Amino acid sequence: MSDKTKFMAKEGVVLFVAREDASYTLEPLVDCLLGEGLTAAQVTDAVAASAKRVLKISLSENGLKRSVAELDVEAQAIAVKLIDRLTVKNADRVPPVSKRRGLPAAVAAA
Repeated sequence: MSDKTKFMAKEGVVLFVAREDASYTLEPLVDCLLGEGLTAAQVTDAVAASAKRVLKISLSENGLKRSVAELDVEAQAIAVKLIDRLTVKNADRVPPVSKRRGLPAAVAAA
């Protein structure tokens, strides 16, 4: 394997890890915001800005640099995917709180 191929493989892994870091870190926040009734349009810019910060940290820890424009594109993509994944598309499929497991169900039953 050539040095360029090794670098490109490492770069791909570092980008994957940085994207996953951003999604994992921001998932509870996005879930809470959407649960409070905010729309995707209302939270996308803020989530993208936060994703950009997490990406910068994760990439810099691994010695990979990106331009501001590249970070903006990556952060926007992460925000859109995360919001889309956490948006309830069919409310009929969401069980009532009393049918769920864990703390919300215990509080609802009390």
